[in-house]
Amino acid sequence: MPEGSTRKNWTSCAILVALALIAAIRGVPSFLLALVILPAAAAVQAAVGGWVSAAAVCAAAAAGCVYRMPGAMCACGILWCAACGTIASVKLKKRIWRPLMWAVLTLAAWCAMLALLSAEGGDTPARVIAREVCAMIDQNPQRNAILINAYTAGLARLDGTVGLTSLNYVLMPEEIRHELLCSLRVTLELALPQGICDSLVVYAAVTTLLCTALPDWRRRKRGEKGEFPPMEEWYIPRGLGVGLLALGLGWIIATLSGGEGADSYFGLLCLAVFRCAYTLQGICLLLWLEKRMGIRSMMRNIGALLLSMLAPIVPMIMGLIDQRRDSRHLRPEEVEEI
Repeated sequence: MPEGSTRKNWTSCAILVALALIAAIRGVPSFLLALVILPAAAAVQAAVGGWVSAAAVCAAAAAGCVYRMPGAMCACGILWCAACGTIASVKLKKRIWRPLMWAVLTLAAWCAMLALLSAEGGDTPARVIAREVCAMIDQNPQRNAILINAYTAGLARLDGTVGLTSLNYVLMPEEIRHELLCSLRVTLELALPQGICDSLVVYAAVTTLLCTALPDWRRRKRGEKGEFPPMEEWYIPRGLGVGLLALGLGWIIATLSGGEGADSYFGLLCLAVFRCAYTLQGICLLLWLEKRMGIRSMMRNIGALLLSMLAPIVPMIMGLIDQRRDSRHLRPEEVEEI
């Protein structure tokens, strides 16, 4: 590796280490953001600077956990940092194991966080989060404005004859504020289970994409061969597709059981994994079709991103069709060890 390239790699490592430590000193919100981007940073550093560079970034984040995070959250954060450094640096015989390990690690870490939150709050994660959010709103100096905005958006309701025109940002009766707050809490408790499961799976998918795509981009930029093929050539193997169908059945069973505890969260998580996997396959099919049409790389990515944000059901349907019909004729290569 050229001397200039080595210097750049260690400079980027030093910058990431400094940012992690500064985020820990500044406070919990910014430090949690640093932990969110930690996997991608560790994966890139491992690809361009080796395992020592990735270990330095993760060690700085672990030191921030000791300094900033309390109790069980600190232990969970340290394990998260150690696992990120290990997966980013370890040598694997099959390339396909690395993205699978990133996805499983991310889901396991956030499920552990939710379990800790639920254990400390003594209730389901959705109710604990809803209670904490409403408590934060009630202590905010702008609570009246927040509650009126929630009322306008349909997230909070008022019984009786009081309308929006009767509400005042400055002088709001205590009983009306309490009613709006309780109504908002009920709305959050109903909406959060699906939102929590979707967020877990989407974050795991985005983390996996970043931890595989960014290092490959850096390798190709340096003239080296990427570890994975371009996204338009990604697909779900047949065996994994059968497992995803089993997850869909798990959601149906959990829904029919009518549970409100762990069974309900398990079903919603199964559904989220099923939708996310086939949405990703649909996006890959869309990128493949756009490439065949001669569309430039940046426009292909923008088009796929917009479609997945504005009409997420369309890529999922495309992914299901591609899984059934093999539109890109990629299945014969499944026998090759990847």
